[in-house]
Amino acid sequence: MGIKRIVRQGAQEISQQLKSNKTLIILCIEVTIMMMGIGLVSPILPQYARTFGVNMTLIGMLITIFGIARMIVDIPAGRLTDKVGRRPVLIIGPLILAIGSIGCGLAQNYWLFLSFRFIQGIGSAMYTTAAMVMLADISTEDNRGKLMSFYQGCILLGAGLGPTMGGFLAQYFGLRVPFFAFAALAISASIWAYFSLPESRPEKIYKQSKNQEVLLDSHQKAIKNLLRDPNFLLISLITFGVFITRQGAQNQILPLLSADRLGLNEGQIGFALTIVAVIQLVTIFISGRLSDRIGRKAVITPGAIIIAISLIMLSYTNSYSFLIFTCLIMGIGIGTCGPISSAYVADIIPKESYSVGMGTYRAISDLGFVIGPVLLGWLCDVKNFDFALLCNSVFLFGVVLLFQFKAEESHCVSWKV
Repeated sequence: MGIKRIVRQGAQEISQQLKSNKTLIILCIEVTIMMMGIGLVSPILPQYARTFGVNMTLIGMLITIFGIARMIVDIPAGRLTDKVGRRPVLIIGPLILAIGSIGCGLAQNYWLFLSFRFIQGIGSAMYTTAAMVMLADISTEDNRGKLMSFYQGCILLGAGLGPTMGGFLAQYFGLRVPFFAFAALAISASIWAYFSLPESRPEKIYKQSKNQEVLLDSHQKAIKNLLRDPNFLLISLITFGVFITRQGAQNQILPLLSADRLGLNEGQIGFALTIVAVIQLVTIFISGRLSDRIGRKAVITPGAIIIAISLIMLSYTNSYSFLIFTCLIMGIGIGTCGPISSAYVADIIPKESYSVGMGTYRAISDLGFVIGPVLLGWLCDVKNFDFALLCNSVFLFGVVLLFQFKAEESHCVSWKV
């Protein structure tokens, strides 16, 4: 009954926030559309790469190159939101991603495919960083957990709808079609933002952006403070580990393990990935409300531990029913940990430094894109799926223990630029 009451109260509060915050509604609709597109290609990316005759390490590189682009662009994208505003970046980013998606669908060899994945990563970094900055602009410490959870819920709604649709599109129309569908969705998201999304950049930042020397000095001081803050570094490391799991284990190993060990088709694999997203969607509303009530750490730590356990379960998967159960556990862990990590970061960054702070956080976290898929792919090549998943799990366990015993609760953290 306690959980039902929390969910019901959380839903009522989110409804009130939506009614009073038009920007949140518009932003969440855009991110839902974008994540549907990303979800479309996630179940077929490894199989599509195999049509070019490459090994697991090079398949992992397709995810890694996406992460490299994001890591390179995250901080400049944050700075760009101060210079030109949040809204223009949220319009241009999806258009760049659409160009990359069309190129992926038309690619005739692996290296051309890899190049267009890099372009996709540039677009993804722009809209993701700008969205996080805008969300920090419109939230407060008291409601940030709930708003971050609702935003993450929209991400998961799109991600949950995407894999099943992408799997069936690939099964009946070919492996290239989901990339063209992704491009259409990205263009739709850009059009939606152009006609609907207001600007959220504070007036102080707008005035400061006119003086480039002052703005650059402010950004440099903010980055130095962040990199000296152990709380910021530890929470970034948590998200780094989650990104390794999502991109390396969930989106790369899980589809290939399902096809090779269980003999599943694209539709069944897409359904399994959808389960992860749907369970996250259910979990995040509880975790967001709890984090506002009892603190961020009390939610982040158990969530990361559950993710680590789910990776061990995945290594023992030998049936479709157990795979679905494992996806359920993985969804609970990611849904508990993911959005609250972003709320923790927003808590400890001064409001005037949201842009560069979120960009730096995204850059460190996106190292998981860069390192995870290639590293786990290499571990699979030299040994097997199970060994790679175990290494991923051990890393997460180690990181969450450091976070639990070394990091402060975000409400207690205070530093100035």
